[in-house]
Amino acid sequence: MRKREAGQAFILVLILLAIGALLVVPALRLTGTALKSSQIVTRQTKALYAVDAVQEYVLWKLLYDNFGAKFTYDGEEKTVYFDCCGIPLAATVIMRAVEAVGGTCLTGDDVIRPTKTVAPDAVPIDTNQTYEYTITLEHVSDNTSVKLDAIYDILPGGFGPSISAYQDYSSKLSLDGGVTWLDFPDPHVVYDEGHLVLKWPADYDWVTETGAFSSDNSSPNYFHGIRDFTPGQVKKLRFQLRDELKVGVYCNWVVLKPWNTLSGAQAPITVGGSTDKCKIGMLEVEKAANPKLIQPGVETDIEYTISITNKDVSTRQIEEIVDYLPPEFYYTDNSTSGLTTFDPWRSFEYICEADRQVLRWTTSEFSDNTTVPIKSGETLTLTFWAQTTKDVSGTYYNEVFVFTDSDADLRKVFDNIGVSAGEFGSTYSWNTGTVIVPAYDSQAGAGGITINANMSLILGGISITSYQVQ
Repeated sequence: MRKREAGQAFILVLILLAIGALLVVPALRLTGTALKSSQIVTRQTKALYAVDAVQEYVLWKLLYDNFGAKFTYDGEEKTVYFDCCGIPLAATVIMRAVEAVGGTCLTGDDVIRPTKTVAPDAVPIDTNQTYEYTITLEHVSDNTSVKLDAIYDILPGGFGPSISAYQDYSSKLSLDGGVTWLDFPDPHVVYDEGHLVLKWPADYDWVTETGAFSSDNSSPNYFHGIRDFTPGQVKKLRFQLRDELKVGVYCNWVVLKPWNTLSGAQAPITVGGSTDKCKIGMLEVEKAANPKLIQPGVETDIEYTISITNKDVSTRQIEEIVDYLPPEFYYTDNSTSGLTTFDPWRSFEYICEADRQVLRWTTSEFSDNTTVPIKSGETLTLTFWAQTTKDVSGTYYNEVFVFTDSDADLRKVFDNIGVSAGEFGSTYSWNTGTVIVPAYDSQAGAGGITINANMSLILGGISITSYQVQ
């Protein structure tokens, strides 16, 4: 019995040895792999900590070491060297002076900026031509509480009087800035005071404020949702007309309700090589800042230049100029030059949760205490200096309004759609005169680990817009 048991034990030992041999080899391999993996993970962890440390160093330099002042132009690249536990590291930092995406807070009621183009914009004489107009609607404000009610398009006097100049079913709408186009209902077309006037929606009444674009997708005036915008959104509306225009230059106007936002005379069509100017062109106002790019935390003098061009066929009279400086920008005494050398009246207005200094040049600040004449085609400039210290990355806009005499040339057609003489006689620069406090891209890498970061300054610190580990 014992001999048989001894034989059985021997068999069990042999089985254990066989199984053990099969298990030992994978176990040894697993142990070796674990040791190698541990070494790799240790190296990667060390590299991750090192790369993270150099990014922290870049943050410190931007916040406390005035590192941003070493950059002078958009896209400039600098290298930061750093040693972390004996590991030599370098970070590449690029300054980005990118204007803000989306809207901004504007001083007036206008929130959607209309601009207009036409193709073709030049034709020979005696040409029966089809013209395609495109209205671009850019929502440049953060304020989306007031919606678009209606669009009026006042065509040049050469079209008509037959309303058949408008090409039926030619209206199209793009909700993505001109990539795709959707069928859009035809406007109401009327010949009024020598002009074809188009109106969307066709049943809109500005007196009763009824028949406006609707936000309800079951309404016949929904129009693909044209009423509602998000900040920065761009929509486009295009349509066609066909007619034979005489020699001259013909411009187009757009009016947006409910704000009575005016595009001014745009989309000129030149027929027969004419050198004429558009009628009732009024003024064009532009604003420029120098320098456009300023360093964070550094007191900087900014030169602002207001350019006013008379696009009308007759001399206009400038009655008042009102300039809204960005928050924490302040006018520099005795710095005005150009169409006047007198300092403006200064006050503060609380706009969009910030105090803004408002500059006003009236007839009291103009020469001879009277209006300033600006001839047809003439450009006048007004230059002044302001000073600021900005610690927060971002885009800072300056806005200006120019008011002129307008009653003499106020066309009846504008009055007939509810645009007052004062509204017609004012010209707005929109969000121009841009000054930018830049943000920074930083890239650092070691041991196969790369960290890409985007940083911008905020009040009392730094905001990390993105932080990506690869």
